[in-house]
Amino acid sequence: MGLFDFFKKAAPKTVQTAAPAEVPIGDAGVDFMAAIEAHIRWKVRLEEYIDGTSAEKLDQAVVGMDNKCLLGKWIYGVGGEKYGTNPLFQEVKEIHTAFHKCSAGIMCQADAGDRDGAIQALHLGDHFKYSQRIKAKLARLHLELSSGD
Repeated sequence: MGLFDFFKKAAPKTVQTAAPAEVPIGDAGVDFMAAIEAHIRWKVRLEEYIDGTSAEKLDQAVVGMDNKCLLGKWIYGVGGEKYGTNPLFQEVKEIHTAFHKCSAGIMCQADAGDRDGAIQALHLGDHFKYSQRIKAKLARLHLELSSGD
């Protein structure tokens, strides 16, 4: 499966605001497509937070932690143990950390009353950049680990 095909399969058919209760575990210890989908949904979750229409109670401190989501738990658990020396895994870990810090920063910006700035950061700023990078790196890591196991 090519990288383009991977993203086509990973794109959510319907946008949901809540994270899945559980991500199925694959051979590498995580479902990469589900992890990509969960990070794609953050855009909608943050848009709703900024607009004040979110049905979720999001906590900035928790959102900013990169080890609370299912991907983060894998990174700091089984994934790190098994693939921690893999340079691509390390890139995923770094980008994932930046993604979560940036998400919390957008929430902070919205809470401070700068809703326009928060939307700008979400759609055109670092959050957009980290979102694109995490999806691409996860897809590459999935392909690398699938062919290497």
